Amino acid sequence: MRLSTATSYASSVGTLQRRQEELSQAQEQMTSGKRISQASDDPAGIARAERAMVEVSRGKALMRTVETSRTVMTQAETALGDAVGLTQTAREALVAAGNGSYTFAERKALVVQLQQLRGQLLTVANQKDGGGNHLFGGQGATTAPFLDLVGGVDWWQQGGAVQTGYSDGQINGSLTENVPLTIDGLQTWLRAPTGNGTFATSAGAANQGEAWIDDGSATDSAAYKALGQDFSLAFSTNAGKLQYTITGNGTPAASYGPTDYVAGKAITDVPGASFTISGTPDPSDTFTLKASTTDLSVFDALDKAIAVLGDESSNNGQVMQSVQSGLLDLDRVLGNFEASRAVVGETLNQLDGLGDRTGARILGAQTERSNIEDLDMVQAVSEFTNKQTSYQAALQSYTMVQKLSLFNYIGN
Repeated sequence: MRLSTATSYASSVGTLQRRQEELSQAQEQMTSGKRISQASDDPAGIARAERAMVEVSRGKALMRTVETSRTVMTQAETALGDAVGLTQTAREALVAAGNGSYTFAERKALVVQLQQLRGQLLTVANQKDGGGNHLFGGQGATTAPFLDLVGGVDWWQQGGAVQTGYSDGQINGSLTENVPLTIDGLQTWLRAPTGNGTFATSAGAANQGEAWIDDGSATDSAAYKALGQDFSLAFSTNAGKLQYTITGNGTPAASYGPTDYVAGKAITDVPGASFTISGTPDPSDTFTLKASTTDLSVFDALDKAIAVLGDESSNNGQVMQSVQSGLLDLDRVLGNFEASRAVVGETLNQLDGLGDRTGARILGAQTERSNIEDLDMVQAVSEFTNKQTSYQAALQSYTMVQKLSLFNYIGN
C-alpha cells in the first residue's frame, strides 16, 4: 500500500483539528461549569433539563402564592382576634347594662360604647390586606364587602372567583389543594346560628310586662325537630291565676296547656325542649320558639340591644330580655368567630405542609437539572489534561509530517 506525502499531511491536519476542537470544547465546559451548553451536546439530556427547569418555575410560582396566602391568613387571624376582643368587650357592656340599679343615663353611656364597638367591628370586617384586597371579600373585589344600610349591615359582594370551579378568593395551589387568598366573610360575620342550635326563643315586640325568656335547651333535639313546627306561648288568667298555653303553627297544630305560670320554673311542655320565663308577664305578653337558623350577625345582635337599651321607655323586663338575648347572640357570634379562626389556623397548617412539599419538589428538580447540566470538575480536569496531551502529540506528529518532502530529503 502506498501513502503519499499529501495523504499523510491531510491526515495529520485532520487529527490536529479534531484534537484542537476537543480541547477547545473541554476548556469551554470548564469555564462555564456546564456539561451541556447547546442541544446538540446531549439532545436527551437537554430535554430532561428543560422539564426540570419548568418544574422549578412552577414550584417557585406556587411558593409565591403560598407566601401570599400565608400573609393574608396571618392578617385574617389577627383581624378575627380583634373581632373576638371587641365582641368580648361588647358582652361585658351588656352584662353591665343588666344591672337593675342602673339609671337610663348610665345605660345610655353603655349604648354609646356599644355603638363605638359596632363601628370598630365594621372596620375590621372591611379590613384590607397589604395588596389592597379585602380580607373578608372575594379576590379582586374593589368594593367593601359589608355596607351599613338603613336596615343594618348587609353583604354587598363576594368578588370574582380566580378560577372556575373553586370558591371565591381561592386559586389552585396544586393538583389536589386550593390556596385561599380571602376568608369567607359571609359565613364569618353574618351566618352565626341563632338560639341554642335547635330552637331560638324570643319575646313579643309588643310585650308590656316585666318578664323575659332564656335561650332554653334541647333536651331531645330529634324529638323537637320531629314536631316540625314553631310555637307561640300566650298568657291568660283563670280564677285570678296567670296561666300559659303553647300552640304550634303546624297542621295539625300541637297545643299544650293551659298550665299555671311559675316565674323561673323550667317549662317542659313541648317535647324535647326546656326553657324558662322569669319576671312578671302581662297577660297580653307572648313568647315564641322557632327553629334555629344560621343568619345571625354580630351587627344585628348589637343593633337589637342598642335599640332597647337606648329607649328610655323600655321597662325592666324589656331591658332584661334585651340583655339576655344579646348575651346569647354574642356568645353564638363568638363561637362563629372562633370557628373561622380554627379554619384559618388549619389553612396555615395546610400552607406549611404545601410549602414544605413544594420546596422539596423544587430542590429535587434543581438537583435533577444540576446532575444533567453541571460539569464534574474533577473528571473534567482529568479529561482536559488527557486532551491537552493528545493535542500536543498531534501537533508534534503534524510537525514531523511537514518535514517529509523530497526537497528536504535532497537537501539532507
